[in-house]
Amino acid sequence: MEEKKTCPHCGVPLPAKASFCPRCAQSVNRRREVSPPRHMTRRALYSALLILFAVVLALAAAAWVVTRPQSFSSDTGELLYTGRGGTYRLCLSRKDPPVPTPENHYHTVLDEAYRDPVPLYIFDGDSGELRTDEFLQSVASITTRVSTSDQNVSVTCTEPQPSENYPNAAVVTFVDFIVVAPGEHESELLYTVTMKNGDTLCLTQRERYSSVTVYQYTAQDEPMETVEELQALVDRVTASSDEYDQIYLYLPAVTYEGGLTIGDRCVNLYGSIGSDGRRTTFTGPVRISSSKGVREFRDIHFLGGGQGTGVQALGKTRLHLTGCRVEGWETGFSAEDSAWINADETAFVKNAVGMYFHAQDTPLVSDDFYSDNTFQENGTAVLLQQVSGDAILSFPGTRFTGNGTDIDNRCGMELDLSEAVFE
Repeated sequence: MEEKKTCPHCGVPLPAKASFCPRCAQSVNRRREVSPPRHMTRRALYSALLILFAVVLALAAAAWVVTRPQSFSSDTGELLYTGRGGTYRLCLSRKDPPVPTPENHYHTVLDEAYRDPVPLYIFDGDSGELRTDEFLQSVASITTRVSTSDQNVSVTCTEPQPSENYPNAAVVTFVDFIVVAPGEHESELLYTVTMKNGDTLCLTQRERYSSVTVYQYTAQDEPMETVEELQALVDRVTASSDEYDQIYLYLPAVTYEGGLTIGDRCVNLYGSIGSDGRRTTFTGPVRISSSKGVREFRDIHFLGGGQGTGVQALGKTRLHLTGCRVEGWETGFSAEDSAWINADETAFVKNAVGMYFHAQDTPLVSDDFYSDNTFQENGTAVLLQQVSGDAILSFPGTRFTGNGTDIDNRCGMELDLSEAVFE
C-alpha cells in the first residue's frame, strides 16, 4: 500500500503526482541549491604567482649560499676548515709537536743573511691526528707571499714544497731576510690554500726582527793569553751584554792550561795557528750552558788527558764545531739536558767516546748533517744514548776508521749512513 503524500506546508492530503498543494498553492517538490562557480580574480592570481616565484628564488639563493666558494682567514697561526672530508685544522709552527705560532721573533745581526722555515701542518679538527694526504687531495694550490713596508728589511720567501726535514708537514716555505738598520722591524707572511671547490684559506703570520749588538775582541784588544784572562773577559762581556747579543772572541795560538765556562750568552770562539805551527788549544773542559742562539767553535784543539769531557753542552745550548780536533777525552763532545750539538770538518781522535748524545726534550733540530768529520781510534765514535724528535742524522763524507764501535745507536735514532765511509 502506497504511503499517502501530504503537503509539507499545510498538511492536507495530496494527489500522488501533485506538484502544488491545492489548498496553499505551495510547491511540494524539494529544491537543491546549486552554488554558482567561483572564479579567481586577476589580482589574486598575480599574488599567488608572485608568492610562488619568491619561494623558488629563496630556495635558489639558499642553495647558492651553501655551494658558492668561500674565503676564510686567520692571523692566529691556525684555521679550522670544514670540507667534504670533515673538519681540518691548519697550523703554522716550527715547534715539535706543532703549536699555532701567530708570530716569529728573530734577533738578527745587521747585514747578515738568515733563512728560517715556516711549515704548514694539517690535523683532524676533532681527533688532532695528522690528515695531510686526505686534505691535499682537495687542494688545488698552495702559495706563499711575504711583504713589508719597512725599507730596512729585505725579505723574500720560497715556493712552498714538501721537505724531508719536516716529514709531517704538508709543505714548508723558507723566509730569507736581511736587516740593514738597528731597531725593530716587521714583515707579514701570507699562506694561501686554494681548494678545488674554489674556497680560499688564508693564514697570516707576523715576522718581527730585532737587531742585536755584535762584540768582537782579539788579543790586540784584550788580554787573553791565559785561561784566567780569557775567563775574566768572558765573564765581563757576558755580564754587560744583552741576552741576544753576539760575542766573537778571536783567540791567539796559545795553550790554555785549564777549562772555560760560558754562561747564558752567545759566545763564539775562533782559534788560530801561529807561525810556529802551534794552534789554539784547551787542555781543560769547556762547559757551556745557554738557552738562546747557536754557538760556534772553530779551529780549536781540545786536548785531554784521558778523563772528563772536552766540550760539554748543557741546558738548551746549540753548539757547532767546525775545523776542530777533539782528542784524548773520556767523552770528547757531549749534548745533555735539552742541548743539541753538531760538527763539520772536525776530528775526534782517541777518545773513549767521541760524540755523545743524552738529551731530553731536544729543541727543534735545524742542523742534522755531520759533514766531512773523522772519527779515528775511539772506543765508541758516536753514542746515541737518548735523543728526542724526528730528525734523521746523516754523515755525508764522514770517515769512521779504527774505532771499537762506530755508532752505538741505543735510542734507535733514524740514521742516514749512505754517504759515510767505514774503514
